[in-house]
Amino acid sequence: MAAGLALHQNYWVGYALLTCILGFTLDTGGTAAQRAVLFATAGLVVLAGAALGAGVAGHLWLTAMAVVAAAALYALVEAVHPSAAFAARFFCLATAIAALDVPFQPSDVVIIALFAAYAWLVSVGWDMATGLWRPSTAPTLAAILAHLRATRGEGALFAGIVAVAVALSFLTGRLLGLPHPHWAVFAVVIVLRDDTQSSRQMMRDLALGTVLGAGAAVLYGALFTSPAGLMVGLTLAALVRWPGQLLHGALGMAAMAAFIILLLQLVGTLMHIPIHAAADRIVDISLGCGLSLAALLVNARLRRWLGWQS
Repeated sequence: MAAGLALHQNYWVGYALLTCILGFTLDTGGTAAQRAVLFATAGLVVLAGAALGAGVAGHLWLTAMAVVAAAALYALVEAVHPSAAFAARFFCLATAIAALDVPFQPSDVVIIALFAAYAWLVSVGWDMATGLWRPSTAPTLAAILAHLRATRGEGALFAGIVAVAVALSFLTGRLLGLPHPHWAVFAVVIVLRDDTQSSRQMMRDLALGTVLGAGAAVLYGALFTSPAGLMVGLTLAALVRWPGQLLHGALGMAAMAAFIILLLQLVGTLMHIPIHAAADRIVDISLGCGLSLAALLVNARLRRWLGWQS
């Protein structure tokens, strides 16, 4: 955020942030070399998603198919390990962002590499400074493959249901003329889990957090309208994201909603166009959560019909 503000180049900040955030969610500890692989993987995931999104940008049906394929990939690996789920989610996010929001430029490849390295240095440097070197908790490849083999039937069913829910959310948003139909897609990918109870809790947290975050962003944006003021607000929202999540899931979602709304308000300010991101966010998230709830019900019924434990 500080680099974007100092260099007056705000559009690449989104890819830099995606890389840093994903890097730390994939950071399962270990040696400096092991962590270098993890942070490089984060950069490659963001790069691959952004490249896919750039390739389909401007083509409605190609964009829809790319987003649906990314969501299906998420569903296939969601239950394997939290790191795999996060990587697949961010692949989907990067695809949609590059296709629909922020054009992906060749120079962004360098940005992603730089911030993957920066995040790795922070991770390794912190452990060196504290003297508390975290051991690796990464899953083994054998454990991942064993889980995929043991759950291939349930995984394929869940992936198909998620793909249908994502396709419906994206196309419904376009038919309704919503400015950001991919936000409904993000809602589906964020809340749908193979664990039904976890999914329902995520829906409640996302819905409540979106309303809280939208309200906070509107108030802040009314008080601070300059690009610098909005960048400060973005930074504050990013800083309170994980502490808020630890207090309550809805607070973490509120910080995320505020961050996205302020980011779009910043883009609107720089481009001198009106942005109504708060209302759009609430509508899109409501659509995504509604379709996610329907997907959970369908998944439960099909699992019972097939004789699998639901």
